[in-house]
Amino acid sequence: MLYEPLYELEKTGIDIRYYTNKGQYIPAHWHAAVEVIYILNGVGNVIFEGKDHTMVAGEFVIVDSNQIHELKCAKVSMMVVIHYSRNRMKTYIENIDEFKLECSRETLEKEKLKKYLEICRLLKRLPPLYVTQPLGYQLQDQAVAMEIFFEMLNHFSVQAKENGIAEKESSLERLGEITDYIEEHHSESISLESIASHFFLSREYFSRFFKKNMGVTFSRYVNQVRLMHIYYDICNTGEGVMELAERHGFTNYKLFNRMFHEIYGCAPREVRQK
Repeated sequence: MLYEPLYELEKTGIDIRYYTNKGQYIPAHWHAAVEVIYILNGVGNVIFEGKDHTMVAGEFVIVDSNQIHELKCAKVSMMVVIHYSRNRMKTYIENIDEFKLECSRETLEKEKLKKYLEICRLLKRLPPLYVTQPLGYQLQDQAVAMEIFFEMLNHFSVQAKENGIAEKESSLERLGEITDYIEEHHSESISLESIASHFFLSREYFSRFFKKNMGVTFSRYVNQVRLMHIYYDICNTGEGVMELAERHGFTNYKLFNRMFHEIYGCAPREVRQK
């Protein structure tokens, strides 16, 4: 499931994006790319493998390929996100699929702190390049990104376990079909019973499968997708908030306001005022 398509990634191998004052929130999703998230200003949360990782300015986290994660960065005013194509990295490391990349401040081992800070310094070099854009700056930022990947591979990788890979791929394939269906029908009334029936599953099995793999209940995930669309429309249209909420499938306005404040840290009308 991709909320921010990475179609061009396979051409270049590296995709670097800069975000400023955008109230980033992306519900649980995954992709084949390795992702590095670096906070320059503010506080954000990345949730994966059932753990909520709080990040502050100057910290980064690695999200490996096909790792389901949720991004809550509404209170982040500046951040850098780098995606690396594993397929393209095979040009340099043929056996890259034998390794799993992982790193966050909470799991950081004391002996690896020096390398963690070194990667932070490399990440900090990217925004000035983007702002000043000297001649050939993209050569430099790609070089920096490659150096970051080299350091991650050598200091923050572990041997991948073969058992369970096939099962995970099968689960992700089914989850992809489910989340695509939710994205397409989020503005409609989607009950647990109806979507389970659509995929020829029992209500109980579907509920357990979804919660186990996505980390949230089906109903909450649907509302998170709706909120993401509503937030975008609040920022980019002049339509009324309640009209937008109803258009994207929210009929419980009390729940809408509570979840919106929980995720974005403010009321919907405050977003438009900003």
